[in-house]
Amino acid sequence: MTDEAAAEDDEFPDPRDDEFPEPREAQREIIESDAYPMRVRAGAGTGKTFTMVRKIQRLIENGTPPDRILALTFTNKAADSMREKLVETVGEHGYDIEAYTYHAICHELLQEFAYHADLDPRYDIATDADRFALSYEVLDEMPYRFTNPDVYDGVDYATGAPDRLLQFVPAMKRTGITPDDVDAYLPTVDRLFEFGELADEIREAADEHLKVGWRKITDDRLDEMLANLEAMEQTLGELRTDLNDDRMETHVGTYLDVMCETCVSLAAFLDANRAEILDGDLAYSYKLPAHLFGQYSGAPKGMPPVDYALPDKLDAFVDRCQVLSDLVPGYRAYETRLDEENFLDFNDLVLATVDLLKADTIAGWLGDRYDYVFCDEYQDTDTVQFELVQRIAADADLFVVGDDDQAIYEWRGANVENIGPRLDAACPKLHEETLDENFRSNQPILDLANDALSQLDVRASEKELAAVGDAADADAGVVTIDADEEPEDEAAQLTNALTRLLNGDTELVDSAYDPSDIAILVRKKRHARPIAEALTAAGIPYELGGDLASEAPGVETVIAALKALADPLNEVALNRVLAMRYRVSRADLERLNDHELPGTAPDENTPLHESITEISLDELSEPSRVETARDHLGDLWAKRDTHSLSRLYQELKSTMRIEWFLSEQERHDLRALDEVVSAFEEGAVEPELSGRFVEFLDQHDVSDREMADQPETQHEAVSIMTIHKSKGLEFPVVVLPQLRAGEWAPRARSYDVIEHVLDGGSPLDHDFAQRDEHEARRLLHVGITRAEELSILSGRRDDESQDSLHAETVSPATVAEILPENLPWAIDGVSFPIWETIQESLPLTAVDGTETIAAPVDDAERVAAIEAGTRLSRGAGQDRVLDLAKQALDGELDPALADSLPDAVLGEPAAATVQRRHSYTSLDTFATCQRQHYLSHVVRAFDDPAVGELDGGDGSGPSQRQIGILFHDTAERAADRGYTDEAEWRALAERLASLRGEEAVLPAVEACIERFFETDASSWEIMEAERSFELTFEGETVVGMIDALCRRPDGELVVLDYKATQNERSLDDDLQLPIYLLACENLFDEPVRTAGYTYVGEQGPRIDLKTFTDADLEQARAQLSDRLSLASESAFEMDTAGYHCMYCPHRSLSCSDEAGLTEPR
Repeated sequence: MTDEAAAEDDEFPDPRDDEFPEPREAQREIIESDAYPMRVRAGAGTGKTFTMVRKIQRLIENGTPPDRILALTFTNKAADSMREKLVETVGEHGYDIEAYTYHAICHELLQEFAYHADLDPRYDIATDADRFALSYEVLDEMPYRFTNPDVYDGVDYATGAPDRLLQFVPAMKRTGITPDDVDAYLPTVDRLFEFGELADEIREAADEHLKVGWRKITDDRLDEMLANLEAMEQTLGELRTDLNDDRMETHVGTYLDVMCETCVSLAAFLDANRAEILDGDLAYSYKLPAHLFGQYSGAPKGMPPVDYALPDKLDAFVDRCQVLSDLVPGYRAYETRLDEENFLDFNDLVLATVDLLKADTIAGWLGDRYDYVFCDEYQDTDTVQFELVQRIAADADLFVVGDDDQAIYEWRGANVENIGPRLDAACPKLHEETLDENFRSNQPILDLANDALSQLDVRASEKELAAVGDAADADAGVVTIDADEEPEDEAAQLTNALTRLLNGDTELVDSAYDPSDIAILVRKKRHARPIAEALTAAGIPYELGGDLASEAPGVETVIAALKALADPLNEVALNRVLAMRYRVSRADLERLNDHELPGTAPDENTPLHESITEISLDELSEPSRVETARDHLGDLWAKRDTHSLSRLYQELKSTMRIEWFLSEQERHDLRALDEVVSAFEEGAVEPELSGRFVEFLDQHDVSDREMADQPETQHEAVSIMTIHKSKGLEFPVVVLPQLRAGEWAPRARSYDVIEHVLDGGSPLDHDFAQRDEHEARRLLHVGITRAEELSILSGRRDDESQDSLHAETVSPATVAEILPENLPWAIDGVSFPIWETIQESLPLTAVDGTETIAAPVDDAERVAAIEAGTRLSRGAGQDRVLDLAKQALDGELDPALADSLPDAVLGEPAAATVQRRHSYTSLDTFATCQRQHYLSHVVRAFDDPAVGELDGGDGSGPSQRQIGILFHDTAERAADRGYTDEAEWRALAERLASLRGEEAVLPAVEACIERFFETDASSWEIMEAERSFELTFEGETVVGMIDALCRRPDGELVVLDYKATQNERSLDDDLQLPIYLLACENLFDEPVRTAGYTYVGEQGPRIDLKTFTDADLEQARAQLSDRLSLASESAFEMDTAGYHCMYCPHRSLSCSDEAGLTEPR
């Protein structure tokens, strides 16, 4: 907001603001206290950084030398900010404070004591790209006895073997677990195979002893069940005696022990409740033993649903250990390759430093170096980082600040107990303080955040955030939206809400917001896509922040290119460039890396850079990509010895056109790399690109590449980022979408239990899904507390029936009482009903904005442009553009704007080529007119303001395009939901039309639906709907979407394309259907040879089908290849006048005059 309301009341100054430096009472007590060690639990927005900086300031003012104070943070930005604030208060001495990230202090110590750490001081820090490349190199070291060796085809973070290894290694390192530790835990491979059959043996025993077919329980049958439970216990005991009492076998025994205890508990329950079981109150209890041992596919009659079966839990544990045995050789080989490349990864920095500090001489030196150690965000430290701090602060006064309510990085290895029980145990004389006055949010927002957290059953503190100043008396701040079921429709609702906020057209706000005032915070990256698409369609500017801006190759690719230019033998970097910039496929990368030049000795490998130059392009599947890389790299390598560093760097960016592939956020990051290049050139006379620069680059990289770095937010753009990346940021308006249980479902992560048992725990200590549920609740708290004035929450209950199939005679609570106490898993599983939690926690002043702020908006309401800080509606924006166009035509356009732009902004246009992707529609357009193809599908030129629709309509009713889109969307969603009834389709179409404000289109779409249900296709089984595809022909790409793949009653698969227009298609001369069938060859295992059109427009109802032979498809493939080759050369100069000009979207061009048409434009 730009008004004066944002200014703080003098009575309630914001201690985070330098204009109000006086601390609040709770902060003053912390600042002036001399009690150490101290823990401060600081809630969101309570000024913890201010407090810590002021405490350091007091120490310096009282005589402590700044270099005797060590401050540890998680981001380089936070460390720099701390120094700057200290400089403002204590002067130049503030620069002398030792402020580092946790990883940077390790790097500093390892550089200083490299000899003692047995390290080469010239080591490099392995980037994510380096780690990924090394993981590929060691894949052959893994035995794949229990895992799939498949690798994702295309170098990317995939779900194959490299990804498993890259998840596993950090999970082990953050707990300090080495390959030797894993080997010592696991039994022999033969025993692992034996354990793989153990759960099946238990299931077979349960089937024999516990599962019965009785319809009614009797006294004799109850005695029989008690005997069966005793037999089951005996079987489990015999399996237990076959186990050793060490390593993994002990933990397998733990599972068997608890199953034995379960049998005893069940027998005791059945015997003690004999009367209730026999007289009918607990008549079905005899089924409970078989139920718990997984003998029913669902809950049997009279039983509550149980989320797990005991043999399944053992099976999952054994499976994890089997996977472990395959991964540990890869872990060991990965460590060897790190050593060979003189690499340390980020986990190694901390591990090596902890080992270094175990030496008495180094520990003693460090004890003399610092008097005070301050630690920020302590809840985010992992096990090894906790030990690091304890060793660094062994002889110093320790001060830690953090918030267990904001612990949201356990998925990355953080241990929330570090700021709780572990710190209590390590520091018996620990002093604790709390900060709970919030200087950020309106009180209703804090009420919601507090209430949501109060439902968390595991909290270390009971603090409640309280607003100060005017925010304490605010009665507004929370808005809910009942989200539509489909993410695209929810995105439309949120876009409507943002449109009204940007226009100030809602009773919820006093004035309009700027786009930069608004942040949309998502739980998962994929949640951002439909929202970004909806904002684009509405013309609302947005910026994808942090980890969402990751589709482009990124700045690391630029760094890799510099390394490859400096040293062509750096194959890790070179592979990165080939994969991420030139998109060379995995298959071609393998050919390049395995290629041998004539005359190469059998035990020697041809260097990759020579393979790129010498390999025959005929050996490659996509030769054009490698040829482009060859030309670019060859040119740059040739210039390396004649160009200065800065000039070569500019040549690199220009030749590779790297900035084309970067997001806005990455372009910002690239400017930081520009500064590194400039910094290296200071004091030198045009230095060349050399190994020395690469070392300089790596050293700079260490302090800036922290995982928790926050994204930059852009002016005049809505920010979209994950909640994790928003931590530490604040916005006047925060939108939280996709608040539904299915999208926030807790889960146990792959290596949680393994990491825990290797760290000395038992597999039955925790329900790790429960731990994830706790973190999900804290993540919601973090998202809510980012908002200053308005928190908009959008969600819905998942459509799940709450009714049981049978009347329960045994309650879940009773089952829980029967089971042994050391079972950690909840009977009904772990869930996070997030929307219900929010509804129960809403403040009384919360507003339901579903039918108001989120309702469809008129086009005139939408924000079309921002000019000189003034918003223009769509109509006003069009008027302004037309006015400027008229001024240009009349020669009256004010040239002041162009003159005001510096040359650096205008610059010289880059000589760039246009990247083309083809579709059937674009190829059809090409066959009609190459100029129209170039304008519509290559450069995507704007359509004329007023164009007749392709059906020749007069524009008085809905266009054929609008009708077609709504019908296709209805058909797709009906297929997804399994709708087969015409009424269901009509209701769905009505809902979509209402959401989009397209009620005028609905009657025509309903007519299409009626025609569709008059065809036989309405009774066919839909196997796939709106299936996207991508075909590659000789380097050219064709993309498209198959409307439906159906199975007829005779079993044949048929591709259908819906036609809601008035036009007909030829089955023989048209390429559309053959393209779809060619795509099916790659998409489906079963052959598809029949395709056709389902006419639901005025030409229908009817279905036209054709079965295509192999010869038909080969002929189509040849025609498609020829047309692609021609379409790749289309240009503006190639126009063809004709009748089609009447309906061309660019018909205002003079070329339409050549057609001699009499209709007006």
